[in-house]
Amino acid sequence: MKIKLFLLFFAIIMGGHVIKAKKISLNTGIVKAYSYNTDTLKVDQNDPAVFKKEELVMKYPESRPKLTTHYELLNPKDGAYYCIYNDKKQLVKEGKYSAQYTYEGITYDQGGFYNSKTYLYKKNGNLETIHYQEDGRNLKTEFFNSEKQLTKIKYFNKKSSDTDKIEIYKRGKLKEARIYKSFNTYYTVKAGE
Repeated sequence: MKIKLFLLFFAIIMGGHVIKAKKISLNTGIVKAYSYNTDTLKVDQNDPAVFKKEELVMKYPESRPKLTTHYELLNPKDGAYYCIYNDKKQLVKEGKYSAQYTYEGITYDQGGFYNSKTYLYKKNGNLETIHYQEDGRNLKTEFFNSEKQLTKIKYFNKKSSDTDKIEIYKRGKLKEARIYKSFNTYYTVKAGE
């Protein structure tokens, strides 16, 4: 679900248009647990005390309008580690919330999950991908098959978000790696070479 939100964010930047919005909220609970240094908050996306939920119809060029759901964290706790679950009790995002973040000498005052993992699930409930962000930049995405085995890891350049490398796995073991020189140009290294 969070990957969809991530894609929604980029669709808006890249020229998608919102044509309809509707607010929806449901009641659920919050569980709070503690670690040694950081509060860990286990929250549900459908809890109106924690998230503002909006359903939006997005229109992209040359495609049909698509219904998407946007969640906005209300009153986030700075420095808390969040585990965010969807209505199916699946973990969709985990990471530490930072109200302010400094990266390479630049301070960002917009709060967010600068170091996080986002989980996306298939319709049957199996894990499809885990997307990692580090310092607010795309780091890598892990892909899984229907047997819950790792099939591919896609690594990104932290500055440009271009693909740096793709590792391909067969039955959980590394088969080959594709090292990218430019957008569509790569060379292949077989496992064990």
